Amino acid sequence: MVTFIWIEFNLQKIDNHNLSADEVEHAWHQRIDLKKRTHPQHGTYWESIGECPSGRRIKIIWRYNQLDDEKQVFVITAY
Repeated sequence: MVTFIWIEFNLQKIDNHNLSADEVEHAWHQRIDLKKRTHPQHGTYWESIGECPSGRRIKIIWRYNQLDDEKQVFVITAY
């Protein structure tokens, strides 16, 4: 089981795309990972797609929090 880290930064980003944290979490659990990338300052992150309960397909940009701890997920954005 993973814990999602939600702060004002990422909540505002997903809200700008008319998404809620619950929708993004649901889609993340249904995800297909598309690309694994590396940011020079923030490390490894993934681009994935998933489906919300409404059927809406979204792209999720996310990373494991701190040193690839696979129990904590930080969503950078979703749209």
